[in-house]
Amino acid sequence: MPLQIEGAEQLRTLAARLAECDKEVRATLTKGLRAAAKPIVAEIRAEVKGPGGRSTGAGSQARAAYRLSRSRSTRATAAASAERRSGLRATIAAATGSSVTTGTDRTNVTFRMKSSQLPPSQRTLGKRWNMAKGWRHPVFGHDAWVQQFGRPYFDKVIRANQPLLEAGVREAMAVPERILAAGDLQTGSS
Repeated sequence: MPLQIEGAEQLRTLAARLAECDKEVRATLTKGLRAAAKPIVAEIRAEVKGPGGRSTGAGSQARAAYRLSRSRSTRATAAASAERRSGLRATIAAATGSSVTTGTDRTNVTFRMKSSQLPPSQRTLGKRWNMAKGWRHPVFGHDAWVQQFGRPYFDKVIRANQPLLEAGVREAMAVPERILAAGDLQTGSS
């Protein structure tokens, strides 16, 4: 569910005005929006990596192998790095980020977790980790199935930081607005 922030209409109006301006002015807005999202992404990653156990099972080995297969390096340090960062939480945290779109019809900041950074058999785990009810999975070497509980991290962190995000968006809008206002004064007085 998209989170609407106060001042979204002003942001749309500004983006439409920026379409007629120099690309550098538009880049200033994009850079400001990225800066506003950066601390929230860091908090989401910290929430995912929160306290808990470390997995060394088959899933961890599959993530390490997948990470190594995506690496261009063939050195032993790449294998060690892939093994070190192969835990589910570390993989989900590394796949979490934000993207900014600034256009005439749509301007938004999107927080996402790229499931393509997980092995194909584990691509739903990022979404399931975000659900409190979690998922069921078999226990290796046994016929038993267990319930693995998730820990909601996405919506909770974003909603808790909504005032910070709104302030960051307003701050990102301020510089391009001042540039546009200065341009209007110069063209209006000539």
